[in-house]
Amino acid sequence: MQRNSAKSIIFYNGPTDKSSCGYCKKDKSSCSNGLWASSLTVEAYQDMIDRGWRRAGKYCYKSIMDKTCCPLYTIRCEALKFEMSKSQKKVIRRVTTFLKNGECEKNPVHTEQAEREPFMKCEVENIQNHDDKMKIMSTDYLLNEEQSTSDIGSSNDTLEIINEEVSKMDVPLNLNCNSEAQKVPKKVKPGKGADPNLPSSKKKFLRIQKKLAKDPNFVHTISPPEIKLLEEYIAENDSVCTGEDKKLRVTLVKTGTEAFSQTFIAGATLFAKYQITVHNDTPDDCNTEQYLSFLVDSPLKEEKSNHPHHPGYGSFHQQYWLGDKLIAVGVIDILPKCVSSVYLFYDPDYHHMVLGTYSSLREIHLVRELHKMSPNLKYYYMGFYIHSCPKMRYKAKIRPSYLLCPQKYTWHAIEKCIPKLDNKSYSIFDESDDTEDNDNFTIDHILVLYRGALMPYSTYKIIGHNQDEQIKEYKILIGPKLVRKLIYCIMD
Repeated sequence: MQRNSAKSIIFYNGPTDKSSCGYCKKDKSSCSNGLWASSLTVEAYQDMIDRGWRRAGKYCYKSIMDKTCCPLYTIRCEALKFEMSKSQKKVIRRVTTFLKNGECEKNPVHTEQAEREPFMKCEVENIQNHDDKMKIMSTDYLLNEEQSTSDIGSSNDTLEIINEEVSKMDVPLNLNCNSEAQKVPKKVKPGKGADPNLPSSKKKFLRIQKKLAKDPNFVHTISPPEIKLLEEYIAENDSVCTGEDKKLRVTLVKTGTEAFSQTFIAGATLFAKYQITVHNDTPDDCNTEQYLSFLVDSPLKEEKSNHPHHPGYGSFHQQYWLGDKLIAVGVIDILPKCVSSVYLFYDPDYHHMVLGTYSSLREIHLVRELHKMSPNLKYYYMGFYIHSCPKMRYKAKIRPSYLLCPQKYTWHAIEKCIPKLDNKSYSIFDESDDTEDNDNFTIDHILVLYRGALMPYSTYKIIGHNQDEQIKEYKILIGPKLVRKLIYCIMD
């Protein structure tokens, strides 16, 4: 990574007033800390999300975990070890089938089920307490089509996807109503069979012995099943071309560039269509100003990579084109260690392509490709995990995934965290006695920007006002490492 001289400048707001929660629907129960970022280096923002922060436009927020009703746990997937589930494979095959023959049925959109993740406006209300002019919507937004039959359609693939989920339940359910599929099994004449008193391994050994007795040249081998990698599925997907109008192109565009400006109108139009159709927003809720402030404006400063084919670091739109039509956009940040998903919006007319899940797989694929050029980049950050919100639990199925301990800021396998979260919504995953390194950096050394002049906080206290309590709170939330890199802006 090529270092630049960009500075990270923030305006700390402190705790927000309690507001209604979009997850549990309780009034005045959700609370978080917030700050506005005028500019952030990608290294600084990487450190922030590794301490539980997350951005929406230029606003960054962090849940007050032990006080809010629905704690928000940062979740990430180790993309290099990503294990595709059966249903995820079927989603890619579904897209391939559509590209080949266009047979996927277009079903009406059900707004309550159309998201990659439930659309929650609790963050919006918190942010609007600080700035009513800026409409910020939840960035924790992933479409969970895998839990909805109407989202996916009525094809055989749909039944297989649903049956996979049903098979994990204790309740038996046959989704195939075709009477021919429910034939009575044939009666098989009972034979002597293997000795049931022998262990299964012993039975297998006896079978091999019989084979050897008949054929001395018999060689017993077990061929391991071939495992198809995510890259192979994606390559197969991209190779389909039955016509220019059915050719899927996925392009990565850096915000603020000439290439981005050329697709700006298409993106803003698609965003409005999506918000109005899926979320019942009014046109004023999703106009160009909102699109700019929420999905285009970013505090992240672009940094270039040393690798000639690396797109660099900063904020991007991953665009999905079907022919010359934009059908989906994944808003992402490329950071030193990860690709961080910010938001997804898509054309509701193509809802049958299960674009929420599909885009997640493409973003994991992007991490794996970038890792080849940047070895430290190997994680896919999926935003927040709220255990009390059932529709969000699908994130745990993107494996292997890890949750961030809200106290020690260490990562823990989600399988080990879930039992604790079942008992208590706010849990500490790291119960060791380890503490952060000794911190000799006092608040007096924090850099402050005041009336255009840069100075240590100790100097500001002489010419300005004492803000010790707020500065101490800010230092704890940001952490001893990052607080040395940020410039704390104070307004009169």
